[in-house]
Amino acid sequence: MTEIIGLIGIGKMGSALLERLIIASKTVQAFDIHPSAMDVARQGGAETKGSAAEAAKGANFVHVFAHNDDQVLNATIEANGVLESAAPGTIVLLQSTILPATTHRVAEVASKKGIHVIDAAVTSVPRLVREGSATFLVGGPDDIVAKVRPHLESLGKTVWHFGPLGAGNAAKLAKNLTNVIERVMWAEAVKLAATAGLDPNQFIDMAISIGKCGMIEQRERVLEIENGQVEPNHATSIFTKDVQQATQLARDLGLDLQLSQATADITGRWLKQWAAEEKK
Repeated sequence: MTEIIGLIGIGKMGSALLERLIIASKTVQAFDIHPSAMDVARQGGAETKGSAAEAAKGANFVHVFAHNDDQVLNATIEANGVLESAAPGTIVLLQSTILPATTHRVAEVASKKGIHVIDAAVTSVPRLVREGSATFLVGGPDDIVAKVRPHLESLGKTVWHFGPLGAGNAAKLAKNLTNVIERVMWAEAVKLAATAGLDPNQFIDMAISIGKCGMIEQRERVLEIENGQVEPNHATSIFTKDVQQATQLARDLGLDLQLSQATADITGRWLKQWAAEEKK
């Protein structure tokens, strides 16, 4: 019998996962609050539904790809959410970049209905998800993860089970924190070189030639370089949300991560500058 999969959120990541689900011959019941995303889902082979609750009805697994913590809560525990109609035994995978506390809140409500929740964040760009090369960072009980592992392995390359519920969230936030810090590091280093009179692209070529240099090897993802001027790429999603979540988690854990907080402050100033420039 063909597995029925609920898919909530048909943005860049959700639509990429949809392709993998269809390739794996799953029946996909999809919902998104945006009509254009629903069009994408239909064109991609999904059965579109009128709510998250309808998309979860009768599903073996439900993937949730909402943008932020509030949207995850709305899509799961609120009226017309996943938990309203998912059957006991259904496994709900929270795949957004969210705080562990959000996952625990959803799981607490779900447990009263016999529904299982795990965090299964994806640390891959949409292109890799489409290629079947996604990496899943998972948190949840061993027995539930064991049940969902074959499903995830059919969709991606690697499943990392980091520990109990929320561990996958923490791993994703820590991973994305390195991304943001590296962006700030290269923006400042290359700007220093350019201001000192060096050709910024030549400086980057030199750095890459010496050895692995991480994100700068894809310089267009990190920097905007024009006429010798260097500015950070407008990666607004990770600047507005991910780095703030990481520093919030650090505070919740009683950690004083000074470099991380400084990075959050710097990117916050960048965001204000870009917003001001857009208004001109």
